[in-house]
Amino acid sequence: FYDTNIPDWLGIFKGPAFVVAIGFVVMIPMALLFCIVWPAVQHAIEHFQFFLKTSGIVGVWAYTFSEKMLLPAGLHHFIYLPFIFGPAVVDGGIQAYWLGHINDFMVSGQSLRELFPEGGFALHGSGKVFGLPGAALAIYMCAKPEKRKKTAALLIPATITAVLCGITEPLEFTFLFVAPLLYLIHALLSATLSATLYAIGLSGNFGGGLIDAFVQNWIPLFPYHYATYLMQIAVGLCFTAIYFFVFRWVILLKDYKTPGRTDDGVEDKLFTKADYKAKQAGASGAAAAAPGMKLDERDIKARAFLDGLGGAANIKDVTNCATRLRVTVNDPELVAPTGTFTEAGAHGLVRNGHAFQVIVGLSVPQIRERFEALMAAPASDVDEVAVGTEKSFAITAATTGHVIDMTEVKDEMFSQKMMGDGVAVEPTEGVVVAPADAEITMVMEDSRHAVGLRMDNGA
Repeated sequence: FYDTNIPDWLGIFKGPAFVVAIGFVVMIPMALLFCIVWPAVQHAIEHFQFFLKTSGIVGVWAYTFSEKMLLPAGLHHFIYLPFIFGPAVVDGGIQAYWLGHINDFMVSGQSLRELFPEGGFALHGSGKVFGLPGAALAIYMCAKPEKRKKTAALLIPATITAVLCGITEPLEFTFLFVAPLLYLIHALLSATLSATLYAIGLSGNFGGGLIDAFVQNWIPLFPYHYATYLMQIAVGLCFTAIYFFVFRWVILLKDYKTPGRTDDGVEDKLFTKADYKAKQAGASGAAAAAPGMKLDERDIKARAFLDGLGGAANIKDVTNCATRLRVTVNDPELVAPTGTFTEAGAHGLVRNGHAFQVIVGLSVPQIRERFEALMAAPASDVDEVAVGTEKSFAITAATTGHVIDMTEVKDEMFSQKMMGDGVAVEPTEGVVVAPADAEITMVMEDSRHAVGLRMDNGA
């Protein structure tokens, strides 16, 4: 909705402000709707929680798998918060209960699972400590020999952070960005590791990294539960090896471009959640210039302003204020006369050395976005945006008049052929009709002297 083209008299709500305005109106009926439907959703959540806490080893596996699979969308909080910090299984949450009773657990000879069966849901950090080092080693071993040193420099800090602190974003979102299948495998193996550890009698508060493991588990409880902890380490190291061999096999089988395996000229890096979201949204930096995209007056203005300012190569910097497109150019001599901009729909042009201000109006944020997209797009794509894809179609005369050369049109956008070549008609009568069966996609604001049409065949 932020890109919706609304009338000028509502111009203050253009851009992101329009989303806020729409949200204010929409949220009232949405709130009423959720008053009706949310009880059913809450009931479903409670049923799922009941299944998890009454299913033993299977419940621990399902809990860990669900937490991992929901993490990319940020919905994992719905899984772990009620268990770790809420009353889903014990009052106050697993962490508070464990720390409050740790003095009792540390002097008991019973197995940890018998002492605190609910602690199985806090084993989901085991994959961070034991699994991710195996995955990182696989990525390193699959890297090209000449890139292994740089790959190690990327992986070692990320792996240490994951193992010690339980912060896994750089590694896990690299899986998601490069190869989602690797993330699915990670979720499956992590869930299996948690379930296996629970099966051998382990329980506790292992949701973080090694620091949590030492401080809240191993150091205080080792004297009475060393056998369980030694078995935990042995099983964990076995899963480190499993992670390594599975990840290495899949990376080589699918030829995934993990760090160190990228093509020459492509940067090797670990990715963040922001990178993953941008990829999911299809943010390419030139979306507005995509061939075949339906254009409106803002696209046309952006192209005209870019051409008038000397083209992308002449632009040094671009920003905007409330109503003006502020541009710094390399060569002021390449900037077209003020008339070029006013004919394209601007309200004026301010010149100050290398700094120019195109007075656009309240639609300037959307025009700047298109302006920058055109700058980033390949020249062939920009040309295609300006002139459209060539398609054959027949049209009739839109008005009665005399055919004149394009260079004689009193609009520099057309006379300088910024919109492409063609013919023009100078009317002798005051009637204009549709030249073909088409949809009006653009009417030049204020002057109304230009109309854009889209034919049935997409032309």
